[in-house]
Amino acid sequence: MTNSIKYQLPALGVVFLLLTGCVTEPQLEKVLDPRLDKLVSQSDQALANQATVNAQLQAQQQQLEAQQQNLAALNVNLGNAFKTPEAGECPKAAACPSVLEVSNKMVVGGLEKVWFPDLGLALMARIDTGAATASMDAQEIEQFERDGERWVRFTIANPKSDKPEILERRLVRTLGFSKTDGAETKRRPVVKMGIVIGQNEQTAEFSLSDRSHADYQVKIGRSILRDVMVVDVSKKNVAPYIVPDETSGSKGAGK
Repeated sequence: MTNSIKYQLPALGVVFLLLTGCVTEPQLEKVLDPRLDKLVSQSDQALANQATVNAQLQAQQQQLEAQQQNLAALNVNLGNAFKTPEAGECPKAAACPSVLEVSNKMVVGGLEKVWFPDLGLALMARIDTGAATASMDAQEIEQFERDGERWVRFTIANPKSDKPEILERRLVRTLGFSKTDGAETKRRPVVKMGIVIGQNEQTAEFSLSDRSHADYQVKIGRSILRDVMVVDVSKKNVAPYIVPDETSGSKGAGK
């Protein structure tokens, strides 16, 4: 009896150990499961992040390819814009018509020699579109009365004889002007005289003043040019005067 008990005790110990091992193994699994879950979650997150990065890189790559295509097209357009056309491709430009072709007005230069039938003199004149009226260099200007009308006596230099010519003309009006230095207004007498420029002959008003400081005795303003002449300031003496058939040194002296 005692011997049978002695042999049964070791067998029971073995069985107890086996049962104990079966009971503790699930506890070990419970300790390791949260760590594994965390590792798996981190791995999944890393894969998701990688997928996002890959998608962004792919989108950037597509944008880069589109920009490269736009840049290539722009280079082509710029190349075409700066391309030197061949001689046969350039259309021939029509020649610009001269002033005479687009207008029936006479062309005059910046300087013209004009004829004064009243004086029987040819004088060099500056054509000035900035001046409203014409003017003539006159010295010893004196106003007087004749037959109840106001007249003007003055002298001009004769370029041929280099001597003064005494002239008398009826006063048409006086023209006021002020100096730039603020001096009081002065009056210039205005008379009428005949003038021939090219083929144009007319009677015009001339203000009389001392133009000894100027290079030319006569200045032609808009009152003479208007509606009949076009000025080309780059030229001079392009409209040589034509002396009328009937002229006289005293013509229009009392007008």
